[in-house]
Order: sequence, then C-alpha cells, then structure tokens
Amino acid sequence: MKELCQQLSVWIAQKQPVRVQTAQGEETVVLPVKLYQEARKLFVYNRQMRLMNIPLDGIISVQPTRITGSFDRRGEEAIVHTR
Repeated sequence: MKELCQQLSVWIAQKQPVRVQTAQGEETVVLPVKLYQEARKLFVYNRQMRLMNIPLDGIISVQPTRITGSFDRRGEEAIVHTR
C-alpha cells in the first residue's frame, strides 16, 4: 500500500489521468487531485468534472492511462438552445 501511495503522489503531481479498478468491479478513468493517507481516501475528478472520493481499501488496481479528447465535458451539457 505504501508503494501505491507514493506512485499516486507522483501521478497527482504530474496531473496524470489514471484508470482505477475498485472492489465492486467498476473500472473508470479519473484525474487524481489529493491523497489523504491518514483517512485512506483518494479524491479524484471523473470525466464530468465531479469531485469524488475513493477509499484506498476498495482499490484493486491503479494504472496510468492516456485519454483522447478533453477530460472536461462540461461544454456538452452547457449548450443552450434559444429561439
């Protein structure tokens, strides 16, 4: 777990998107922003730029990944149609 925390700290400093697989079987691409080792929580932004926390105990694997396109998809939701 100590190696995972050190590697996560490096990826946070580099602003590297990562693919996280959790114990519930979910696999998602997130942007890690803050690691609280005492609370055993990792705070991340998902693709919709919503802040989430992931308990470190629930993480099975974390791998760096490349993304295509923009990570911020708020522009898609902000389209306003006027007459």
